[in-house]
Amino acid sequence: MHRYNDAVGKYFLHPPLEAGSDLRGEAGSLAQGVWVCVSADVQDGILRNAGFRAFACPHIIAACNRVMEHLEGRPAGALCEVEPEVLQTQFDIPVEKAGKLLILKDALLACYADYQAGGERLSAS
Repeated sequence: MHRYNDAVGKYFLHPPLEAGSDLRGEAGSLAQGVWVCVSADVQDGILRNAGFRAFACPHIIAACNRVMEHLEGRPAGALCEVEPEVLQTQFDIPVEKAGKLLILKDALLACYADYQAGGERLSAS
């Protein structure tokens, strides 16, 4: 049985943040064993109410929670800056699970694409 590090325990045990509805991006599937949907509101190009829903193992859920906490109050472009390698180290994610972090990254990039598609409507709100 795998023992999770303290960072996984901290972020896995806390419920997800309230999720906004202006932006949304998802990746993965139940068939893949990992599905992540991230969402947020945007005010003047700043992320608010950044949250997620996920079907995943404790490692990935903890990583999602940490990322959304980090994105709160940051510019929308920060959705593209998340580095899976940093999360793998922070949460001591085994190599065989590390690829699942790319699904989180894909969901974040899809959320940013949603922001770009909103253009001025979201930049000025």
